[in-house]
Amino acid sequence: MSNERKQARLALLFSSLIWGIAPPVIKYTLNFLSPFSFLFYRFLFASFFVIIPFYLKIKKNPPSKKDWFFYLFLGFLCSPLNLGFLFLGINRTTAIDASLISIISPILIIVAGAIFLKENVTKVEKIGIFFTFIGTVLTIIQPLWESHNHPGKNIEGNFLVLIGTLVWVIFVILSKKLKHLDPFVLTASSFFVGLVCFSPQIIFSPTPLPAPALPGVLFMAIFSSIFAYFAYLFGLSKIEASEATVFTYLQPVFAIPVSLLFLNEKITLPFFLGATLIILGVFMCEHQPEIFKLKQP
Repeated sequence: MSNERKQARLALLFSSLIWGIAPPVIKYTLNFLSPFSFLFYRFLFASFFVIIPFYLKIKKNPPSKKDWFFYLFLGFLCSPLNLGFLFLGINRTTAIDASLISIISPILIIVAGAIFLKENVTKVEKIGIFFTFIGTVLTIIQPLWESHNHPGKNIEGNFLVLIGTLVWVIFVILSKKLKHLDPFVLTASSFFVGLVCFSPQIIFSPTPLPAPALPGVLFMAIFSSIFAYFAYLFGLSKIEASEATVFTYLQPVFAIPVSLLFLNEKITLPFFLGATLIILGVFMCEHQPEIFKLKQP
C-alpha cells in the first residue's frame, strides 16, 4: 500500500471518529439552541477560522467562474441542505438512530451508480442492498414498537436524517466527479454558504449563544466542520469513492457508546435487528467475501 493511500485512510478514519461523536454532541447541544441557530453559530465560528487562509489561497490561485459555481453549489449541498436536514432530524430522534441511518450512504452510492452511471450491480450487492433497505425501514419505524410518548416525532426525525444522508451521497458523487476542486476551498466555501443561509434565523429571531451550548458549537465548528471535512475531502481525493464511504459505517462504533453513557439512550430489540441487517448489507456490498460470492447466470 502506498503512503498516499495510508494517509488517505488515516484521514478518513479521523473524520469518522469526529463525525461519529458528532450526533451525541449535537443532540446534547440542541437542549440549549434551535437547530438553525446552532448551525448559524457553528458556521460563524468556522468561517472566522478559515477566512484568512481562504483569502490567501484564492488570491494565489483564483478559481475560474465555472469552478466558483461548483464550489458554491457543492457548498449549498453539504451545508444548508445536508446539515439542515440532519440537525432537524437529530432534534426529533435519538443520536443512536441518526448515526445508524447515516451509515447507509455506501449502499446509496452503489444504487446511484447503477441508476445514473449504469454501473453493474452483482447478485451479492443486490442481496446486500435488500438487507440494508429492510434494516433502514425497521430502524426508521422502530419508535412504533417502543415506549415513546411521541413515536411520530421520532419517525419524522429518522426520515429527516435519511433525507440528509441522500443529500450527502449526491455531494460525495459530485465531489468525486469534480476532483480538480481544491478540498480546502470547497470546505471553506461550504461554511460561507451555510453562514449566509442560516443568517435569517438570527436576524429575524435573535438568539444569544448560551454558555452550556458553547463547547458543542466549538466542537462542531472546529473539529467537525474544519478538521473532519478537510480530512474527508483529502481522503476522497486520493482513493476511490466506494472505498472512502466504507469508513462511514465506523461512525456508530463511536456514536453508540457516547450516546449510551452521556445521553442515557438505550439499544432496543428493533434497533438491534435493524442495525444487524444494515451492517450485514453494507459488509456484503463493500467486501463481497468468497463465502457470499454467487455465480452470474
